[in-house]
Amino acid sequence: MTSDDLLDRVRRLEDRAELRELADRYCLAIDDSDWDALLAMFTDDAEMAGVTGRHEVVGVLRAIRSGYGRTIHTATGQTLDFAGNDHVRGVVASRGELAIAGQTVLCAMRYLDDYARVAGRWRFARRSIRFSYALPWADMADAMTAGQPVRWPGTEPVPADDMQGVTRA
Repeated sequence: MTSDDLLDRVRRLEDRAELRELADRYCLAIDDSDWDALLAMFTDDAEMAGVTGRHEVVGVLRAIRSGYGRTIHTATGQTLDFAGNDHVRGVVASRGELAIAGQTVLCAMRYLDDYARVAGRWRFARRSIRFSYALPWADMADAMTAGQPVRWPGTEPVPADDMQGVTRA
């Protein structure tokens, strides 16, 4: 192994660690309503929730978050597929505990991500969320077996997003 090979391997490990930390920092920033921190996590032309632009993305996240009380988001795992030195696709498995409309709502989701290195830092270029379930605490007993396990307070129940074969955005 050459010193260049070793440097490439170390860089890839550092990239993986930074990308994992980005996912964890996102969870903390959402929970803390830290909009400045979130702005710094997205590329200028980021896409999420049907909008483009980091300010627009954070605006949508802020609007959604304004309807919640306390939240706890936890990234439980991450897979990455490097497409060069500055572009990566990945999936972040996550759980959420959310106070919505006077209820505790639990959810399991996957973030399908595209990441880009900008000015030496990894950022989200594109994020989409797929839900396995989103249920009030009282309904958790059938979260894995119900035909319509996505039950946000104030909305009609819907089926889970199909997770079979979902490995990246």
